[in-house]
Amino acid sequence: MNVFLISVSSVYAWKRGYLGRSLVMANANYLELPTDTLSSQSWWQDEVNYQVAVTQDTHIKTCVFGDSITAMLGNTLGDNSFNFAIGGMSAISQLEQLNLLTAARVRCDLAIIALGTNDAIYRTMDGKFMKNMQQVIGILKNNLGAKQVVLLPAFYSTVEASRDVSVAAPIPRVDKFNQLIRQVAVAQSLSVDDAAVQPLFEGKALKANLTSDGVHLNLDGKKIYREALLKIVADFDLKN
Repeated sequence: MNVFLISVSSVYAWKRGYLGRSLVMANANYLELPTDTLSSQSWWQDEVNYQVAVTQDTHIKTCVFGDSITAMLGNTLGDNSFNFAIGGMSAISQLEQLNLLTAARVRCDLAIIALGTNDAIYRTMDGKFMKNMQQVIGILKNNLGAKQVVLLPAFYSTVEASRDVSVAAPIPRVDKFNQLIRQVAVAQSLSVDDAAVQPLFEGKALKANLTSDGVHLNLDGKKIYREALLKIVADFDLKN
């Protein structure tokens, strides 16, 4: 089965992307939620099991991991790539997904990680988030065989959306997690590719003309984000 030509999964992921985030955002006091329990939900299990079924024992050039913002791109990064992003994902549920992919003997050459936006929702201690991210990177390198791991910053919402805790995490909270991501990158001798996604933002806020709800990207935003990821893939190809 050619897993790289499957398009129906992108539609499914798009729908689940909104569902995943809405489940997290349902509580107006979401910043008080203690932890990510996404992996205990049946729809998440179904989605990951589907991903495992179509990628088992497969060597993939580019693997992309993230939440609903990244999931909405679908499998549009060319042949020999797969988008494992699922709505609502944080570093906690990312570890659960990677453990299942490890058991399925999935291999990736380039791994792109876009996490942190949902982690900012939880009452997560700095050290715990950094430990989770270091474990994610370790699994990608040691279990999935990634030759290169690229970290992207957590996505900011618009200024207006950030003022409503039922819609998005406050910008200072997201900014704090971006600082933690950079610390992890230094510890792991990696870089955070801020430049790749900077066209989406005005300072530390998502551009209003690139989103329909203050959080997720609209058509223009998705085009910019996709081009950024394609450039990362192209740069990897040039080096390998």
